[in-house]
Amino acid sequence: MKVRSQSPALASLSSLIVDIEQSHHVFTRSQLERVEELFGRVGREILPKTLRQYFQALKNDLMQHLMKEERILFPYITALENDPEHPPSSCFGSVANPIRTMQFEHDAVKSLLAEIRNLTIDYQPGHDASAGLAEFYAALKALDDDLVEHIYWEDNVLFPRTLQLERRVAT
Repeated sequence: MKVRSQSPALASLSSLIVDIEQSHHVFTRSQLERVEELFGRVGREILPKTLRQYFQALKNDLMQHLMKEERILFPYITALENDPEHPPSSCFGSVANPIRTMQFEHDAVKSLLAEIRNLTIDYQPGHDASAGLAEFYAALKALDDDLVEHIYWEDNVLFPRTLQLERRVAT
């Protein structure tokens, strides 16, 4: 994760969420737009035919995923942390339910990234590639790298700590 004031293990869930949104969510949205713009500049004839399809699926999945996190899950986690004595009501029962959905969607993103990596031969444009193609592959790789880190922080830090909090509040 980008620069942080304290260890993620010590950070509040709310500050972890702010870090995720301000670094990873912002970067994901801007990088998806950048990659899409570069698609137009590079030209389809030099790219694997299914690359655009996999990228579009990735973009569509991510835009919906980010919205669900920002509008439903993250506000719930923040409210739960801020007032554990009076847990917020939800339409999803246990927070484990939307977390499970987010993790399922993370797995789908990882699968799409694996397909894109495979199609681009791990983002290697080749020694005779144009500068535009090299820039395009570098932008895809930067998106991939950030998504791997983003998913790590949610699946391995934020979500387990949220589930622990919910268990403590329930007892």
